Amino acid sequence: MKRILVCGAGGFIGGAMVKRLKQEGHWVRGVDLKRHEYFDVEKVADEFLLGDLRDPAVCDKAVDSSIDEIYQFAADMGGAGFIFTGEHDADIMHNSAMINLNLAEQCVQKEVGRVLYSSSACIYPEYNQMDPDNPKCSEESAYPAFPDSEYGWEKLFSERMWFAFARNYDIEVRVTRYHNIFGPEGTWQGGREKAPAALC
Repeated sequence: MKRILVCGAGGFIGGAMVKRLKQEGHWVRGVDLKRHEYFDVEKVADEFLLGDLRDPAVCDKAVDSSIDEIYQFAADMGGAGFIFTGEHDADIMHNSAMINLNLAEQCVQKEVGRVLYSSSACIYPEYNQMDPDNPKCSEESAYPAFPDSEYGWEKLFSERMWFAFARNYDIEVRVTRYHNIFGPEGTWQGGREKAPAALC
């Protein structure tokens, strides 16, 4: 049994991961600045910390030396109605970068050996996405970099930051790049919903 921290446990992917890891028999601590909309994550996880990972003290409390792995889903994110308006660019970049920097520092201090970082298809260059008959979303097509939003730039920065910490501090890092995730127990309104939900 591993001891796992799920960051962003109050969100769609993080909440689903808490459920999955518990089904697999792991000890799970969830952390988020909000509770899940559709189920009580506090009753599923072994521990749930309601707190903002931009705060180093919250990160220090969330990441202790007993943690084997971190699943990092926490971010200031949303659908196109949130990330492409330009109105939230500074907050998106600042908030998500602070979360990742704080968590990376705690991984070094507490000797966490493994991290999964949740990135996004928004890191891919805008010009790779313009031809619907030939979309280029392979790993190597991320460069030369030209993401379509500040959200994408921050995600790309954080990918590189996590890989740098992996090289320099012997942390095993995996990165996932999600495309438009939606489904039951996801956000369906309020401007942060993904395209399929926004169309409903």
